[in-house]
This record gives sequence, C-alpha cells and structure tokens, in this order.
Amino acid sequence: MTIADQRAAGGPPPRPRESGPTGSSRWKYVVAALALVVFAAAAVVFASGSDPKSVTGTVDVANLPVGPPPPGLDGAKGWINTKPLTDADLAGKVVVYDFWTYSCVNCVRTLPHLRALHDRYAKDGLVVVGVHSPEFEFEKDHANVADAVQRLKVGYPVALDDDMDIWNAFGTQYWPQKFVADRKGRVRYGHVGEGGYRETEDVVRELLGVPTSAPRASTEGNTKASPPPTENISPETYLGLERGSGAATLDGPWTREAQYARADAAGATITLAYSAREVNLVLAPGERGAAPVDVAVELDGAPLAPEYRTPDTMVDSDGATFVRVTASDLYRLVAGPAVEQHTIRLTARAPGLRAFAFTFGT
Repeated sequence: MTIADQRAAGGPPPRPRESGPTGSSRWKYVVAALALVVFAAAAVVFASGSDPKSVTGTVDVANLPVGPPPPGLDGAKGWINTKPLTDADLAGKVVVYDFWTYSCVNCVRTLPHLRALHDRYAKDGLVVVGVHSPEFEFEKDHANVADAVQRLKVGYPVALDDDMDIWNAFGTQYWPQKFVADRKGRVRYGHVGEGGYRETEDVVRELLGVPTSAPRASTEGNTKASPPPTENISPETYLGLERGSGAATLDGPWTREAQYARADAAGATITLAYSAREVNLVLAPGERGAAPVDVAVELDGAPLAPEYRTPDTMVDSDGATFVRVTASDLYRLVAGPAVEQHTIRLTARAPGLRAFAFTFGT
C-alpha cells in the first residue's frame, strides 16, 4: 500500500513532521532516507521528489528486503506499561515500532489494529512498541500521555520520545509510521499512515513463523471495506503562527502563539469553510488543570443536526450543540453522512481555549 492509498483508508493523509504541500499537490509527500533501507514496495518512499502515487505493487512477505538493525530506544525519557526496554529485552523477538502521538486522528485510528496484533501474537514472540513522539508541547506532559494511553486502551509498551531522539534515529517523517524488525534484529518492513493492516499482519506472521492455518488477529477494520478515494478533502489546517495556513478566520480577541490560537474572551470565534465528511480539532482548555471550556459548534449557521453529531457532541437546554474541552486532546466536531462542503463556526464560551489544528476525513 502506497502513501497515496491513504485516500482510500477513510482519513486524512498521514501527518508529516513539517507542514506538507496543500491543494492538488498535497498527496505528493516525500520521506527522506536517513539511516534506513529503501522500502518502496512497503510504502516507505525514499526517492527524493518521487510521487507516492507512482509506487505500486504488493509486498511479497516471503521475500522481504533485509535492512539494517533498528536504532535503540535509549532516547526514551520514560516508559508506560513496562520497564525500559533494552536491545537485550528485544533480542529474538519480532518487534513492531509504531511512531504515534495521541492527538493525531490517523494514529488513534490505527490503535485497535496494533492492539489486536499485540493480543494475538505476543505469545508467539511479538513485541509492539508504541514510540510516542509529540507534535505539540502538551503531548510532552507524561501525565497527559498516561491518561491517553489508559483512555485509548493501549496495553503494550510505550516509549516517551519527548525530544524526538528515537524518531530522528529511525528517520521517521510521519504520524503514524511503522517499522517491523525480525528476530535477528533487522528491519524488514515499513508502512506510512493508516491502512495496510492485513499486509502488516502477514509480515508479522511470516517473521514469527506462524502457520498459515493459525487464527488471525481480530478487529473489524481488518476486513472492513475502505471507502472510495476522494480528491476534494480539505487539507490539515493549523491555527498557530508556526504553520498557520490562513484558511480559518478568527474573530474576536485571539492571541496567536507558535502552536495554537488562544481565545482571550468568551465569544471569540473560528470560522472555516471545508470539504469533508468528518471534522476534528485539537483543543485544550488552557494549562493543565484549567477549568473545562465549552465550545459551541454550528454548521452553516445552525446547530448540528443529529446526523452530523459525534460522540463528543453535547446539546444544551436551548438546543445549541457544543463540545466540552476538558483536556488537551483531539475532539470530533462533525461526522456527517458523506463528503460535503460546509462552513463550521466555533464559539468559545469562556476565555483560555487553545485551538491547534483541524484535520478532515471521509
């Protein structure tokens, strides 16, 4: 599966480390080769200037390329669900290294599949290591990550890569991105973004030596059909000064910092025209421990109709729809019936709200 196939996985493209191209060229991502072997057939594109859509073909799991040893995990600033894992702890194991961060919608969607791999194959010698490499400053707060790990039911080891040391050692470029190493400690496979779940499992089974007749991992997404590709999904939209695109309109008293825009009074609004089925936004009520902030959500000037509401949607006594921002996290604002064009308007009902980045999906 190529990076371009992400369009068929039901979500936005994998989030790049730096702001990616926009408009018609937004699918032309390039992953720079740092210390790792080329895995073009495994959806890791290392050819400078290449278009991922041109990389085709399926992975022959019986003839995987043999790469170098993976970098160690010494750069971790802490661990969740385990003691620190050393090279000796991983010797003789098949290891899936999953680079993720908890406010990334693409990453969150992959977690059930990683959890299923861990649950099914740990007894056969598989170790899944979630390398949590933060995009935003609040994701460096270990308590925030621990809360997310518990809420998202991540039961396998998580390395806290606060300074991106492990990320850089692997040459990682995207959230999420996976690498699989064999029992001899050699990288054999890589994958960027969502999707490719059955292929990844096939690689794991081959490297573990699991018989083809043995039961597979069980998640709905392993067999669920993907929606058709969609060309007109809005690109990720940042609100901070570092990568703000200007696509969103901020009205009222806002202060724009490097990574976010902060509402300085109740009534401050964000307005954005978009094309998508799903709208998500990374939000925070303020510093850790700040009081929750309610944010009114309107679509085309009206409260969300029932068919556009999400698990995060709340409705007040006046029929207005809103989300309650209780922690620094990803919030689902809209989940409509199809890819459509709309204008979303968000209104902070209290000062202190921080808005980081919109993502969109099919």
